[in-house]
Amino acid sequence: MLKSIAAFLIRRSETRIGVKLDYAHKIAQTDFGLLIRYNKIFGMIDPNTKVPAIAYHTARLRGAMAADCGTCVEAEINLAKLSNIAPDVIDTVLRGSYDQLSSELAAVAELTDATVRDQIDNSDARDHVISAYGDAGLIELSLAMNGAAMLPGIKRAMGYAVQCDLSLMSKLAHATR
Repeated sequence: MLKSIAAFLIRRSETRIGVKLDYAHKIAQTDFGLLIRYNKIFGMIDPNTKVPAIAYHTARLRGAMAADCGTCVEAEINLAKLSNIAPDVIDTVLRGSYDQLSSELAAVAELTDATVRDQIDNSDARDHVISAYGDAGLIELSLAMNGAAMLPGIKRAMGYAVQCDLSLMSKLAHATR
């Protein structure tokens, strides 16, 4: 019974984010307790309450990009679009064209790249993020960027990750659902 409910909820999530969650189905079929633990990760990432949606999705997009998982980036693109983030902004974030972003968004992207992709400190970007969004905003963005990068790692370990194709992701940013 629990597995049937879990499968229904996973399918509903697949519809919302526009990608298949085969690995989540595998977790649910294998052990319901592990699925509950997996779902706690989403509680860490969501909700977005401390920063503007554009900053939040910039952190999530760059976090997923750092982990190089195509379906994860696709899901993040779809979630950003659901939050009414303009396709051109999504594409700019994906391509790393930070000179075309506001200084606040560029700082979020730079901090995400430093933290998640390069695993280094970027105190200038962090200070700019704090100045723009406060300490609570920094913490929410930290959870968003690292959470978005963690999910591809789980998928990769289970054998479900697909390498990211930036030109395809750019097209997806502009496609309508």
